[in-house]
Amino acid sequence: MSKGIKKQIIKARENVLKEIHQSSSSHVQRGLASEGYAGGYLDALDDVELALNGIYNNNSRYWKEEQCENK
Repeated sequence: MSKGIKKQIIKARENVLKEIHQSSSSHVQRGLASEGYAGGYLDALDDVELALNGIYNNNSRYWKEEQCENK
């Protein structure tokens, strides 16, 4: 099941990256785009992909391993 989800995540990442690069004409605008909605969405996709692989993102306050465990 997760194999299909992973393929969808990869495609979504490609679409987000394409939007970031196409929606801006300068490197400054591209940098700002990655800090906006599209960049946040990209970070979220990365976190979900890590979780599907059993890896917790140590750089995120929302994905602390002890907080994600079922108690």
